[in-house]
Amino acid sequence: MSQQSGANVKLVYDTETTYKTNPVSPDGMILPFVSESLKLSRGQVASKTIRSDRNPQMTKRGGYNVAGDLNFELSPEYGRLLKHIFGSYSKTGSSAPYTHTYKIGSLPVGMLIEKQFTDLAVPKYFIYNGVRVNTFKLSAKPEGMIDCSVGLIGAKETIGVAAYDSTVTDLGHSPFDGFEAAITQGGASLGIGTSLEFTLENVLDDKNFVIGGGGERYSLPAGTAKVNGSVDVLFENDTLYALAVADTETTLVLEFGRGNKLGGSAGNECLTFYFDELKFGPESPVVTGPTGLLVKLGFSAFYNDGANASACRAVLLSPIATF
Repeated sequence: MSQQSGANVKLVYDTETTYKTNPVSPDGMILPFVSESLKLSRGQVASKTIRSDRNPQMTKRGGYNVAGDLNFELSPEYGRLLKHIFGSYSKTGSSAPYTHTYKIGSLPVGMLIEKQFTDLAVPKYFIYNGVRVNTFKLSAKPEGMIDCSVGLIGAKETIGVAAYDSTVTDLGHSPFDGFEAAITQGGASLGIGTSLEFTLENVLDDKNFVIGGGGERYSLPAGTAKVNGSVDVLFENDTLYALAVADTETTLVLEFGRGNKLGGSAGNECLTFYFDELKFGPESPVVTGPTGLLVKLGFSAFYNDGANASACRAVLLSPIATF
């Protein structure tokens, strides 16, 4: 028997044009990942009928639940995934460098994600349709890779014996690290930041099952987005804490750039996340021991009257024209 090795699993993804339906013209792209838990599950519904003995009756089928997380290390090759995270997308530039801009907007119809188990004696290909991004989480720190994850919800699973697309695109994977990161707050460098985390939630409604739908989700509409996060800073002054107490609006920018950061060639990409309108929540510093103190401040980003009309946006400068 040939046991599948996780190291040899390939993920492929594409953008659907019709919800939970394979695109007519495949445009598969390799999706690098650290780990994943996307799967189909189905509950068993027990009968409540009393029938004069204590034995349980045969259960009946519940609805299909396609869901799970995808963990990955941030790199400039995830331009397609960013479309599904944010929704609104535009590109400028007729040649490299290209500027890819992502804002909170209407999500794409859905994603197709395929897991390829090719170590098996008879290779199997698990296709998940109607997949949308429910949450996106990013955690930046001073060293090492930038850990990210997306929480996924989908509609159905199909198992086949042939790959969805035999000519997939491989953009490679060149992850950013903490040495390539910078934080700006209120237009000035925040040189005492030790970590920054944020979550973008699309608040998908996963309860849309209909009679006659075969147990699959009929639709997966998005709600009002939420953008929350936190930043840890060395306790050298009370500047940020004062902003929080005064409920003062400010800005944050989280940049990952390498080389000249202009995006004209590989090794010079730049990916920047902007929070144009946000407020910190006050949380007083505490003493947990004799070492240097940190201040942790949560924040909520929003859109009120900002020119870019997005609580969070991402701008990618890249030599890649199309994701």
